[in-house]
Amino acid sequence: MSLFFLIQFSLSFAHAETNCYLINECSRFRRDPSSPSPGTQIKINPSAVPTEKGYGIEAIYFSQEADLSLVRGTGRMGAALSPSNSEDTFFGAPGIETTDELFQRKDEKLKYPNQKITLAAAFNLLERKGSGLKKYNLKLGLMAKYNKNSYNVTPGGGLSGALGPLSFGYSVYEDQTQWDARSLGGPAEELTKYKVQTYNVGLYLNSVILNYSNMLLKTEDESFEAKINLYTASLTLGKFIFTAAKRDEDSPTPAYNYETKTLEYQKVKEEYFGGIQYTLTRNLMIGGLYNYYLLREGSITATLFF
Repeated sequence: MSLFFLIQFSLSFAHAETNCYLINECSRFRRDPSSPSPGTQIKINPSAVPTEKGYGIEAIYFSQEADLSLVRGTGRMGAALSPSNSEDTFFGAPGIETTDELFQRKDEKLKYPNQKITLAAAFNLLERKGSGLKKYNLKLGLMAKYNKNSYNVTPGGGLSGALGPLSFGYSVYEDQTQWDARSLGGPAEELTKYKVQTYNVGLYLNSVILNYSNMLLKTEDESFEAKINLYTASLTLGKFIFTAAKRDEDSPTPAYNYETKTLEYQKVKEEYFGGIQYTLTRNLMIGGLYNYYLLREGSITATLFF
């Protein structure tokens, strides 16, 4: 089970806060349409860092481990720090690992291990409030990922914006993973470098968000490539937010069969995500998520904002 303390800053009443969070209108921590977890999106597209004035903490607790994120917004810029990575989460890039490690993780329900620290910052370039197409915003984001195993730093950047009911985003970042390749006849500390490019487009329809995201991961030596398509829909009903998503991953990574408990070689792997969140108080939203860590496990969520 996992516990999420997702960051959102809002000054409206509970019913209004749910709508603000969903449609990106008035909450201080604006919800990125491509993912129901702001902390995950910050590590993929740094322009998703909230710039609205305030502080926030995100903690993800899973299997006796906690992933933390700290956020600070000043009004025109924002910064985030997270000692965790987003690989092999439903909305993140695939993890780099051996087949044996993949099988053990899936069989024992273990999330992909953390070895990154991400520092990200976002800046408001353009913003105009209003209604319809008169409302728009554009943000620039920069980030650096520090690998605790290789002691290297890799850069990244992104843009995101909205025009009326339409939203969009693009990011590109370099990354690396250090892993044990001895089972494949390699060294104990093999370093794989890769680049990730993403883009997303979204549509806000009153209390509904529809979003499409595309992610491409390619290693430096071009020995591995993964393409991911994500389809996400969110709906608000009163104090509830319902989220459903589908993930199609085209990669050479084998798929784990949860019925036979074996690995199968499938070129395209389908996974599904579901989430329900409920506004309990002005500063607390609780709920449950399914398959966030791609382990087909349930998670308990809590959103703390102030």
